[in-house]
Amino acid sequence: MQRTLLVISIAAFALLATGCAPAPPPAAPKPDTAAMVKAADDLDKAFLDAFNKGDAAAITALYWNSPDVISFPPDGMQLKGVAAIQEAFTKSFGEMKGAKLEFSDSRNVAVGEVVLGSGLFKITIPGPGGKPMEMAGRFSDVKAERDGKWVYIMDHGSVPLPPPPAAK
Repeated sequence: MQRTLLVISIAAFALLATGCAPAPPPAAPKPDTAAMVKAADDLDKAFLDAFNKGDAAAITALYWNSPDVISFPPDGMQLKGVAAIQEAFTKSFGEMKGAKLEFSDSRNVAVGEVVLGSGLFKITIPGPGGKPMEMAGRFSDVKAERDGKWVYIMDHGSVPLPPPPAAK
């Protein structure tokens, strides 16, 4: 009889213990990759619109407002922080009045909680005598949602080196 009471007590304790155990935390929701890519596409469109208006403040608002944001522009080495980014765009727009930017072969791919973007760009600048000058290059960037909006965390634009001179 004592043995039966002991077995019943252990079984009851086991049932109570498992029933009182805290529930496991819910699984983290999977990111909606289609929504992430759409947000990144919208961010790129806003960038093009602001660039083509020559609006440095509007472009700056598309970047993460953090000292950790980094930009590698085609005409410089590195910019850190939104103030440096705005200063560079303000200077560029002053030097390239009426410049127009186009993206081609661009794509955005959701990876975890960020979107990786890449593509080609062409900037057309009105030149002297009405003859436009063009600069073509490539870009890559990292976009993420910060403080409730999608922003650039890092971007990189570069222009390929010219081909080496032909051998004589």
